[in-house]
Amino acid sequence: MQSVRLSYVAGLGIEISDLELRMPRASGIIDPEPFRARARGQGNPLSEYHALSGGMRSIHLPVGHNARLFETSDPVLTFVIAGTIEAEVSNLGNVVLYPGDIFLTDAGIPEQLVTVTGDCRLIQVLVEPDWPGDKTKPVKPTSDGRRGFHELNCKRMVKGADDKSYFYDFGSLFMEPGIWSDVTPLIGFRFIAMAEDTFIDWHPEIVNNLVIVMSGALELEVGGGDGAIEIFRRGDVCLAQDRTGEGHIDRMHGYVQVAVLILDDEHLWPLER
Repeated sequence: MQSVRLSYVAGLGIEISDLELRMPRASGIIDPEPFRARARGQGNPLSEYHALSGGMRSIHLPVGHNARLFETSDPVLTFVIAGTIEAEVSNLGNVVLYPGDIFLTDAGIPEQLVTVTGDCRLIQVLVEPDWPGDKTKPVKPTSDGRRGFHELNCKRMVKGADDKSYFYDFGSLFMEPGIWSDVTPLIGFRFIAMAEDTFIDWHPEIVNNLVIVMSGALELEVGGGDGAIEIFRRGDVCLAQDRTGEGHIDRMHGYVQVAVLILDDEHLWPLER
């Protein structure tokens, strides 16, 4: 993945620099009982650090469609979900950002210096002016988990009447092509890195987490659907909202880095059955 900042300098154009992140790392077998207890209301469900946000929005730009990418007055963090973003930068030449890559921009980025290619899907998060703040570290660059010929995997995990979790398609994340969605409020967002040996046995999600995979591949197994398994690669999205019941299993393929956007129940998308 690439994590970069794009800044506009008058007379020079766009300059690119590395974007450090606050990303704690997990490894080994993780005890699922604290997840189960916190899901039962025993303890603070949001005890981990998370950054505040003005919300998130999404867009689908099929080939031939265009839209303003930087129309907000606030800094935005953009996740490339599908397609690519190309930027002309004065200090490096032409830069290409792929699914799983992220870039931070301030207001004033010239739209004509940034182009969208392919069947592009983006998610933007409105961030605080001082984000990412302190306690950040350089992001480990990796090409692990590129989708290649795999199609975008966009799912949600929901508890069924039998207390087992089920996967559902999550097409409502990207609605009418060429138009930004309304801003969906967020409680906050954070980043997590997980070594390949990270494993979490059956557990429900503590809060509603919209997970975007940035490197490696995240394997999730549910009990519903005769034990369905989905693998999420770079740029893939899973909304984990199975906050009670049996839950799911987490396994890693390669070095996995994810973004986690946290939502209240009232701001979840309608379920497509």
